[in-house]
Amino acid sequence: MTTELRYHARSLALVARTAEVSSGAVTAIDRFAADRGFALPASVREWYSLAAGPAVLRDFGNEDRVYEPHELGRLETFWPEPDGDDGPGDEEREWDPVAEGRLLPFMIENQGVCSWAVVLDGSDDPPVVISFDDLDPSDDWTTHMASFSDLVYTRIWDHSAMHGERVIRSTVTNFEPAVWAGLGLRLDGRPSNSDGQRHRFAGSGDDQRVLLEKDAWGSTGQCYLWAATDDLLVDLVAAVREGSGLATEFSRYWGAETLHRIRHRLEA
Repeated sequence: MTTELRYHARSLALVARTAEVSSGAVTAIDRFAADRGFALPASVREWYSLAAGPAVLRDFGNEDRVYEPHELGRLETFWPEPDGDDGPGDEEREWDPVAEGRLLPFMIENQGVCSWAVVLDGSDDPPVVISFDDLDPSDDWTTHMASFSDLVYTRIWDHSAMHGERVIRSTVTNFEPAVWAGLGLRLDGRPSNSDGQRHRFAGSGDDQRVLLEKDAWGSTGQCYLWAATDDLLVDLVAAVREGSGLATEFSRYWGAETLHRIRHRLEA
């Protein structure tokens, strides 16, 4: 059975998947509502009802640990911090993020570096927060994306922009707003990360993509260019050169084969 999507149609379009619903996932989601006394936010319910929902988040990421529908709202275990001279916590404890923090964890980085959670603020398409601590009551959470649907969409979008067949990269030596301001006149904006670490622009139909990623330290960054065809990539390079202060020399190491194939056209 398929369903009409309100929040995630553009995300499934990127991966050419149908909106097939999993009856088992729906059962697990309904159980969450019965156990907790309220339903999942509409956009979360829509995505997790899909047969391909968790798998797409895994496949278009970095092999992160994505919760299955039946795991949403589970109790998390943690070791408490040492208390004075008593040494480390003496036993593992449980924490209920939903009841105690109004948070719904749904994904953990593949090495446990960070965790993502939906804020249960009563909205239909709530924001996503991220924590670089262990999953416990003392975590410091910061806003990562403005909505869950944006998180799903940009995760898929970024994967091709950074790892697709036609990707070339340029260094951004000064990651200031002026660097990408001109791109908005030539390309369409896509959702940015709430912390300002990633900005996105695209051509019609997302067949041309520009991903700007700020380095963790300093004011430098990286610019990833991807397009569905060589012709579109050549046009994208020209648009980026004309519409921004980005460097004009692209990496010979990241995207070397692509550059070799189209270099004569770039230099024309």
